[in-house]
Amino acid sequence: MTSITYLFLGFITAVIGALPLGTTNVAVINTTIKENIQSALKIIYTAALAELILVLIALQFNMQIEHFIDRNIWVQFAIALLLLGVGIILVLGRKECIKDENGECIIIKKRFNLSKQMLGFILGLVNPTVLIYWILVISFLKKKMLYLDISMAYTLLILFLFGIYLGKTMTLYGYGKFSHRLKLKMKNITTKINRIIGVLLITASLFQFAKLFYS
Repeated sequence: MTSITYLFLGFITAVIGALPLGTTNVAVINTTIKENIQSALKIIYTAALAELILVLIALQFNMQIEHFIDRNIWVQFAIALLLLGVGIILVLGRKECIKDENGECIIIKKRFNLSKQMLGFILGLVNPTVLIYWILVISFLKKKMLYLDISMAYTLLILFLFGIYLGKTMTLYGYGKFSHRLKLKMKNITTKINRIIGVLLITASLFQFAKLFYS
């Protein structure tokens, strides 16, 4: 495999992983709508950096983590419950805010005062679903396409990680630009997006529960 292959596969797998709506995507969308794309970029850059840490963990411990999840059914239930809880929160929405003329929350009672950079890093790092995704991706690539391991040549590892960082940032930036255009055309778009995402998360959790109960 050539060096470009590692860069390309890193980019493609990162784009595929970032396309489904997750907590980081929601943060980018909401920040762009309530503020601007420049503020959202602060979340994007650190979230992509944090995801590289998850990739390195997956590279080092993918077999051990995969076996742990398979042997401990409670972990799978916990992930499903997490998806369900976040989905319900998004569907119900938050009431404690002051809205502008477009129905968007412009002042929210914050429980924690986090910078955009720290928010992006936390959202990117504390994300078990993304970690599982990279474990599955790396396992597949190792079996079918190319050698992937924390001990592989540094040049190839750096190219693979750079491809992932590039794919993640570009996809999240696309979400930001998309939400900015929606803001100009629709009112109260944040609530609508959150409810759609909430329904998707609840649906995903129900499928996961069904899989666990009938497997």
